[in-house]
Amino acid sequence: MLTDAPPIELDLLVVGGLTVDHFSDGHRAAGGSVLHATRAAVLAGRRAGAVLLAGPEPEARAGLRELDERVELHVEPAPQSIGFEHRESPSGRRMRFLHGGGLLACPPRAFRPRAVLYAPVADELGPGLGGQQYPGAVTGAILQGWLRQLEPGAWVRPLGLPALPDPLRARLAGCAILVASEEDLAEAGPDPETQLHTLRATFGQQPGLAVTVGVDGAWIDAAGRRVHVPVTEEVRGVSTVGAGDAFAAGILLALGSGSNLAAAARAGADLASRFLRARQAAAG
Repeated sequence: MLTDAPPIELDLLVVGGLTVDHFSDGHRAAGGSVLHATRAAVLAGRRAGAVLLAGPEPEARAGLRELDERVELHVEPAPQSIGFEHRESPSGRRMRFLHGGGLLACPPRAFRPRAVLYAPVADELGPGLGGQQYPGAVTGAILQGWLRQLEPGAWVRPLGLPALPDPLRARLAGCAILVASEEDLAEAGPDPETQLHTLRATFGQQPGLAVTVGVDGAWIDAAGRRVHVPVTEEVRGVSTVGAGDAFAAGILLALGSGSNLAAAARAGADLASRFLRARQAAAG
């Protein structure tokens, strides 16, 4: 039904796929970068929205109910949500890819976001970025969902940047900020310095770049100038899943409000710490 209502103003729109995550203790829960980044934006007191792909599982429905209570939400139905199995060990977290959820593709929604964060987890956003392009918005992307080898039943392994199709690479090169973890970029080099160099060679001079390094914070590159951004506060005793997504959300919120990249990265680090503190408080 057509409407003359004006577009809904948002500080941040997040685009991606909802996951159903399977854990070693037997429980399952909704997850994915789109969920974590949107939660972080709400925690920051900002007006957020999400366009996402999701299946009918009870866990997915629970995640959607949570979002629907807090943000402007558009859901594209899928036969199943993206599925991952998570394993924690002293050497770190590993993920097994269970199955995909399809490809997100729909016309832009009736939103007017200041900033858009593309946040795929399993290549669910193709070169058209899910059809979610909003002229005038500051754009950024979390690269992990395009940099994973995804074979059903196999452990997730990093995929090299040369595997990105040219149309997607061109779209991402036009973003204001690209964010990836040191683990995501294992094929790009052994350390953040080399990884930033490889990212710059891949995407050209326009986007700001950020490589997250866990409790050591992040390294950012703005037109060749590199700066280390430490964590605001190290939060112990809780899972750090989603902290990188909160970091990316904080950067986009700040860039959408007119901050430069260095200040935006500090805002991202602060929001990531707040995100983990909130998780710690919720756990009691």
